[in-house]
Amino acid sequence: MANRLNIWARSSKMLFWYPALTLMMDAMQVIDMRLKLIAAGKGTSEEMFLMVNEKVNAMAEARNILIQGGHSGHVIDNYRKIVAANVMRLSA
Repeated sequence: MANRLNIWARSSKMLFWYPALTLMMDAMQVIDMRLKLIAAGKGTSEEMFLMVNEKVNAMAEARNILIQGGHSGHVIDNYRKIVAANVMRLSA
């Protein structure tokens, strides 16, 4: 029984890290897309303002999730939605 619990403890840690790693990869894709826009001369001050504004809003949402009793997995899921929306917007 103790061995089974140990396996579950390790797999639950992996369940946290996988979404965190995919969030990191998606965020790197957004950074790459934004850098390519800037390099092509298409980066605007509005995009930079939007980027900073999104970060502040995402941080406030994360704080609210945690205050309401959510856990880090909920915060990561929320960030992943925000990053996915950025990928869709920047690739259009």
